[in-house]
Amino acid sequence: MTPLLPIHPSPLPLESEIGYLLRLGAANDFHSLTWQQNYRRHMGLPPTNFDDFVGLTTGHGPDVLRNLWGPSCSDLPIQSFKKLGIKTTYWSLDHRRWCPDCLREQSYWKAEWLITLQVACPHHRRLLQELCPACGQLVGWYSGGLTHCRCGQDLTAAAHIPASENLLQISQRICDKLSEATEISVPPNKLLPINHGLTRLLAAVQLPRQLDLIWALGCYGHFGALKKSLKVHGHHRMDVALPILESAAEMLVQWPDAFHSFMQQASDQSQAHALHLHLFAGPHLLALNRALNHPELHFVRHEFERFVSAHWKGVIAARHRFADDTSTEHSTILAKEAMAMLGISRRKLATLINEGHIRGWYQQSKGCLRFFVVDRASVRQFQQNCAGKLFTLAETAEYLATTIPRVRLLVQAELLKAAHRPNGHNLRRNHWVFEKSQLDMLLGGLTLEIHPTPECDSVMSLEKICRARSRDGADFVTILQAIQAGELKCIARDPSHHGIRGLLLDRRQFEDWFTERLRVKEFFTMRPAAHYLGLKEHVLYWLRDRRLLSGFTYPNEASHLSLPKTALDQLKARYAWGKSLEEMTGYGRKSASRALINRGIVPVTGPTVDGGTTYLFLREDIQSFMTSRHSATEHTTQGVGDGKK
Repeated sequence: MTPLLPIHPSPLPLESEIGYLLRLGAANDFHSLTWQQNYRRHMGLPPTNFDDFVGLTTGHGPDVLRNLWGPSCSDLPIQSFKKLGIKTTYWSLDHRRWCPDCLREQSYWKAEWLITLQVACPHHRRLLQELCPACGQLVGWYSGGLTHCRCGQDLTAAAHIPASENLLQISQRICDKLSEATEISVPPNKLLPINHGLTRLLAAVQLPRQLDLIWALGCYGHFGALKKSLKVHGHHRMDVALPILESAAEMLVQWPDAFHSFMQQASDQSQAHALHLHLFAGPHLLALNRALNHPELHFVRHEFERFVSAHWKGVIAARHRFADDTSTEHSTILAKEAMAMLGISRRKLATLINEGHIRGWYQQSKGCLRFFVVDRASVRQFQQNCAGKLFTLAETAEYLATTIPRVRLLVQAELLKAAHRPNGHNLRRNHWVFEKSQLDMLLGGLTLEIHPTPECDSVMSLEKICRARSRDGADFVTILQAIQAGELKCIARDPSHHGIRGLLLDRRQFEDWFTERLRVKEFFTMRPAAHYLGLKEHVLYWLRDRRLLSGFTYPNEASHLSLPKTALDQLKARYAWGKSLEEMTGYGRKSASRALINRGIVPVTGPTVDGGTTYLFLREDIQSFMTSRHSATEHTTQGVGDGKK
């Protein structure tokens, strides 16, 4: 198709669409942008969009028109993707904005100049121009020519106004992001040093979110006192936008220190211990945090949360929607969380706070509610100092694999020393404190090897000994006293049990020790006494009731009835039963009693005498019987010998 216009210059990279219409008209001797309206009316062209109109008048196809970006005239609408997802408020067609040096060198209007937040040229290190150097008026798109104001002033002759270094860095980032969004490469700017920190910070931020970030930081940084800081009247004017952008540029270039300084000034430090976050941060910081909630701007939210965590002494709750790592590292926690960390009751936590071990305080709401909060660092320090070193009474019983009453017995027997013991009658288990070193010493140390076969006959567990022999004199406390005295030695541990239950002793060593202990023992309780005599325990009570056994006493104010060894030895010397009866008569142990009764020996007690379960005979009667029997045997033997003679 033949173009309608005789001259049709090619679009230049990143040229604005409205600027190309102005340049196309100037090339065909049309000196104002209104030419396209008059031309369409004169040619009778139907209403159309920008691409169709430019294609009809110049013959350029889509591949060439891809260099043009940004909004166009209202009567020549553009395709939506040409705005690059940038909000309408960031595009300005109210008046022109330009770099006099770029306009003089290249004679076209760049798309980036239409962006409200682009106020400097990073290539020429100067502020953009929007006022005519001669008349001082804003230069509109529909008045004046390509490079001249309506007053005739050349727009390339404006005075040079330098831009600050921070502003140039932000302007360069806008240029780079625009090139990245349009996929049009531009030569690198070698005149401006690269700020690597800012480049890394904004690397994942696309142009629309970068503009949101600059605008939000600048507005809240410069107009923080306004109720609605983001709604700034006349923001498309350079004199209004420049201080906003300077404020944003300072924060971004000096990130995050400048941002923290801004938040320090914006927050109310006197409300650091306030219950509610809005009293400390204020509405503007919270609004800024909500405004920049896009995932690409997560670093802003991260710094806000980090600032709040460092300076606010309130509790970060789920409603604040902070990141998990920030919530878990916040300096203040509720008393409930501190109780769970330490495994203690609320009363015990209050006691630790009152004694100065942990820092805590109450936070008052507007009503009558009070919240008990605790400093996390002090809880962790207390937990670290006590972890694995101090145990309560219940924890000690669990560590030793025994019961709480047994732990108290160990303390009474001075086998275990408590680091802290409640005074008076207050014996609550949470008030006891034991040191781990004391517990390990009681267990014989933790260097014992694991026994491969703990059920074999060569070893005995301490728990099994206590169950079987405690009433015989080998009770729990006595065994542990013997271990500490070196009389018994723990040789290994049972891998299936921990604590005291897992301690293993050599069986032969224990039996020798137990026998020797019975031999030298002066007093016996009923069961050890029965074991010593070779009788059942109930037989001793029967003999006591028949007054055949005397000498019962309570030695050393003991609570159990005991017998002195002399009384037992006297009983053994006076009476015979069981094994001693077998040894004296030569009959079997089960048949000796019946044989003696059949031969006229009357027992002192027994089933046929008084209903007892065991026969007891006087040793004198047995000895007399054995003597007479021996005499009769000798007489019979002698008579038989005489008869043979």
